[in-house]
Amino acid sequence: MSRTFHHAFNIMTGMLILIEGGIFIFTNNKDGDLHFRSIVMTGLLLLAWGISYYKQITGEKRTEWLIVTVIITIPLILPFLFFI
Repeated sequence: MSRTFHHAFNIMTGMLILIEGGIFIFTNNKDGDLHFRSIVMTGLLLLAWGISYYKQITGEKRTEWLIVTVIITIPLILPFLFFI
């Protein structure tokens, strides 16, 4: 696959992680406290995504790391499936 696709897909994935993390952090707060579990999950997803994106840019196995990025997006998609 082309580098342009890798960059576009990873930028969209990163934006989704930030948007969904922000939504869960600020909508799950009670009495003004931020939702700690959502903060930790968003941080872990951003870390995994960052490592995967870095490996795609610098490594030779870009397609394999793209598959890892797709696996990282599964926790992003699951909450929306329950609302359908």
